[in-house]
Amino acid sequence: METTLQPSKSIPFYRWAGVAFMLGNVLFIVNKVNEMSRLFLSRWMPDVISGQDPLLILIGQVALAIGYIGFFRYYAPRAGKPGKNALRLFCGGGIILAVGHVGFMSSLAEALPAGLRPYVESLFVLVLIGLLLLLVGLIWFGVLNLRRPLLSRWRWLPLATVLMGFIGFFLFGGETITATFLFFRTLFALGLIGLGLVLWLEKSSDSVLKNSDFRR
Repeated sequence: METTLQPSKSIPFYRWAGVAFMLGNVLFIVNKVNEMSRLFLSRWMPDVISGQDPLLILIGQVALAIGYIGFFRYYAPRAGKPGKNALRLFCGGGIILAVGHVGFMSSLAEALPAGLRPYVESLFVLVLIGLLLLLVGLIWFGVLNLRRPLLSRWRWLPLATVLMGFIGFFLFGGETITATFLFFRTLFALGLIGLGLVLWLEKSSDSVLKNSDFRR
């Protein structure tokens, strides 16, 4: 009797990671919908996600962390040493950024003893460090991806995304939220959503990238 092996119908981790990455960045956009309404439409609305919504914040940060892990696990084996280092900065910085955002949960600070609250507030430092590492890594990865494509589509997307983030956070960022900052922040988030979509659309087989010279 001849036995044939049926292909697995389970969804690979990297596809779930792509969906999680998209979800996390959608929540990243939704977090500022109230400010967008105020500045773009001159209409006030309550926060969709505030520091009093720990569950939504945790879901968003966990989803982002899963997305970064999946991004690294899928592309790192296909990249050479420079590509792996760029991915370490990008994905590692993104995870640090996600952890740092836990400090924005006011409900968490209220639940902790008074002596520990300053440590929670200091998590904001992780946001700055994580953002810097993420942007540096994405610039590096984007340049490498243009030279020898690793993404199967939209090879320009990493650099376009990081350009929007750099302009928004470093040129127009500050204590006061402006419409220009929100515009570039939203484009940055949309670019990250696009990277999650690319990850979701990637093929599970290594055959497409096996002969790529990106690893050299």
